[in-house]
Amino acid sequence: MKKAIAKNLNISVVLFALITIVIFFSILNPNFFTFKNAIAIGLLLSVVGVICLGQSLCILVRGFDLAVGQLAALSGIMLALLTKSGVHYALGIVIVFAFGFVAGGVAGLLITKLKINALITTLALQTIYHGLVYILSNGASIIVSAPTFSVIGTTRVFDIPLPIIFLVILYIVFHFILRRTVFGRSIYCIGGNPEASRISGINNDKIITAVYMISSLLAVFAGIVLSSRMGAAQITAGGTYAMDSIAAVVLGGIALSGGKGSIWGSLMGIAIIGAMQNGLIMIQMPIFYQYVATGTVLIIAVFVQNISAIRNQ
Repeated sequence: MKKAIAKNLNISVVLFALITIVIFFSILNPNFFTFKNAIAIGLLLSVVGVICLGQSLCILVRGFDLAVGQLAALSGIMLALLTKSGVHYALGIVIVFAFGFVAGGVAGLLITKLKINALITTLALQTIYHGLVYILSNGASIIVSAPTFSVIGTTRVFDIPLPIIFLVILYIVFHFILRRTVFGRSIYCIGGNPEASRISGINNDKIITAVYMISSLLAVFAGIVLSSRMGAAQITAGGTYAMDSIAAVVLGGIALSGGKGSIWGSLMGIAIIGAMQNGLIMIQMPIFYQYVATGTVLIIAVFVQNISAIRNQ
């Protein structure tokens, strides 16, 4: 009963914060509270929100994935190069997803079999991916003129961009997976008590490896969507995605200690960050203020979590 009350209270607080931000920026700029700007924020969330979904799974099993942003950028670069070299766009997507599958598997095995800390593992992979982005692109963005390259990012259904529809579908699917499947329940069990889950028969290493594979595949998908929207693969894409996703997950109520929280809270968390960043842009604040704001939100979110943990104890 107490857990349910705490969960509902946390969601209510996050929702109140989101509404407050919307009202605040709407007062400063009337164009903020418009359908057009809502779509702009939704398109931002369609990329970062997908990455945030994978990050949520990693934190639920007491991990992190700092490599997601650079993997998204690398995926866009790879797909752009494949498309420009004459590879069919659909085949290029398959190849990039295969790379993400392997990359996630490598991360999972390094963490579970070699027992390397998740933070160190994904930080190292982030650096590798960042280097590959510049090696493959020669330090320049890659513009792709092929019409098929922009289909995913520019198609609209009933005036709603396809990436936003994909985002909603993914969250519904993963909500079902986490709440209604053995795999989802295993994720919460491992995050709550790894030793107890092992004793109960759960293959912790297998589940954790699968989580990092899913996180990598979602990062690849985010990179494909972003490059398709822009009509180009940019070397600077994904630079802040890791920090934004961690901040959103923590802000949304998923505990850094693992095993607690909801992906819908994460979605509201990234909506707060997206609305805040969009609002700062609309009132013509320099971009580095966004970094200050996101970092501040992360500190506040962790502080609130610590206070909540102490009160629950």
